[in-house]
Amino acid sequence: MELELELRRKIYNLIKKHPGIHFRELERKLNIATGNLQYHLQYLEKKNLIKSENDGGYVRYFPKDCKLDENGKKIMSFLRRKTSRHIILYLLSKESANNKDIAKDLNLSPSTVSWHLNNLINAGIVEKEKIGRESLFKIKNPEKIVDILITYKESFLDKIIDRFIETWEPIVLK
Repeated sequence: MELELELRRKIYNLIKKHPGIHFRELERKLNIATGNLQYHLQYLEKKNLIKSENDGGYVRYFPKDCKLDENGKKIMSFLRRKTSRHIILYLLSKESANNKDIAKDLNLSPSTVSWHLNNLINAGIVEKEKIGRESLFKIKNPEKIVDILITYKESFLDKIIDRFIETWEPIVLK
């Protein structure tokens, strides 16, 4: 009954396929007017089919039956942000790194990397270890992030994720 309308069903299926998708991304993928999308999202939320969560920068949508716990949703929110995702993938591939190396290898400014690392530290995704005058950053729970990346790999349209998963998937599936 709630998903009789084709457009509403498309919105719901897109959220189910891309948990953590934000409003503008939905708008772009569906190419529908803002007001129309808002109306259907409110309807789906009212019928308890989806849940919206504000991650500080975006309102993200998850299906009500999403298998991600609160920490997983937080990780997914950061993985949906391109720069944060690239930093996370970099740290997963290097185990730990300092700000300077991350900035150099990802072609980002050190202040941009610092801003994203602080957000990742505050979210409990990355931890900072001070060794002498140098700060090293590493992922707190790499297995959980790899599991999320593999489980939801089709929801990321990013070649860097494809390469990462090609490397990790055979190791995880053993």
